[in-house]
Amino acid sequence: MDSVWDRYRRYLSAPPEIVVEWHDTLTAARGWLVINSLRGGAAGGGTRMRSGVSREEVVYLAKTMELKFTFSGPAIGGGKSGIDFDPADPRRSEVLERWFAAMRPWLATRYGTGGDVNVDEQRDVVPLCEKLGLPHPQIGVLRGHYDAGGEQAEGAIRSLREGLSLPLKGTDYGVGSLPLRVSDMITGWAVARAARRLLAGGGSVDGLRVIVEGFGNVGGSAALYLARAGARVVSIADADSVLVTRSGLDAAAIEALLGRRRHGALPEHPARLPGSKRDAAYTVAADLVVPAAVSGSLTGERLDQLSGAGVRSIVCGANQPFDEAELGATDTQQRADRTFTVLPDVVGSMGMARAFEHLMRGGAHDEPSDIFEAVGEAVDEAVDAVVAHGGGGPGLLAAALDLALDRSGRD
Repeated sequence: MDSVWDRYRRYLSAPPEIVVEWHDTLTAARGWLVINSLRGGAAGGGTRMRSGVSREEVVYLAKTMELKFTFSGPAIGGGKSGIDFDPADPRRSEVLERWFAAMRPWLATRYGTGGDVNVDEQRDVVPLCEKLGLPHPQIGVLRGHYDAGGEQAEGAIRSLREGLSLPLKGTDYGVGSLPLRVSDMITGWAVARAARRLLAGGGSVDGLRVIVEGFGNVGGSAALYLARAGARVVSIADADSVLVTRSGLDAAAIEALLGRRRHGALPEHPARLPGSKRDAAYTVAADLVVPAAVSGSLTGERLDQLSGAGVRSIVCGANQPFDEAELGATDTQQRADRTFTVLPDVVGSMGMARAFEHLMRGGAHDEPSDIFEAVGEAVDEAVDAVVAHGGGGPGLLAAALDLALDRSGRD
């Protein structure tokens, strides 16, 4: 009988249904739209931009999205867009606009997208789709999966627009007067909820020592909500620097950092160190690590550092944080699964996918709590289902993948 990992490798190695390759005419930018399958008539997955994005990376992410939808809904296939271009380049917006124009036929009929690394849902994706005459970035899912048109589509689009842009100022989900919206915080909130459900049955995580990788929408908000539940954030690593404090940061300290954050980067702080000191972020004593930045950040060496620091659990906010030699390889994931309790991204980072699904079905969205709690209930159900399928502790990653493959109908 094949092992879970054999099944998973076959799934990863199978060619995706559709790959569209794009080359910009005015810059060296290139990109890929990968649709792993049109399960349920449509596919969904965000759009990312960074230097070095590859076809293989986008294929992997599309496959991950397909498994994520088995937990978050809707019952559609996985897709992903990746653009190989420096997001700091002043031509970034022009490149994004040309990319979306080229992908319009798919976006209009069977592919729904959103924000991802260096691309923001509300500030980039929604305006660019509207400029192309598309009422919302999820219109392809509404048409391809829900067969929605006329008043039904208009109602779902209105729900999506209103719900994801609800301001969090003055609510328990916000940070003081910061102009945060549901779309800015929902994924990181789901990561924190998943960690709490896994490690404390959804209750307090008082004294839990946490390492967070990334301080953007996912990492920053996950750090905040974990700290509010009683955890201490002992280190944060971003692309250029690290912040390490053995006593840990509480919720007030995280809020102060978020208030001074610019473009997802760690602001000045007495404990901030240059990126050359990155190992310090992974060797401070901790219980949990939350990778919430780029893919492939957790190497075998990094896993050894985390184990030596006392880390016993990994809750993934980033898509595929494990560094593998090639598409279809699972060596690093299996190594992690033997040592740690690993909740993969297909469960941990399902926040935005579930919010989309909730709002497209016309779910309540008068208050931010309507959306956060709908996402939270789905996260709790998914974590409970994975634990019931394989038990807690090492081996949880394999159990989650096995359950997702079962639900997707894959051999």
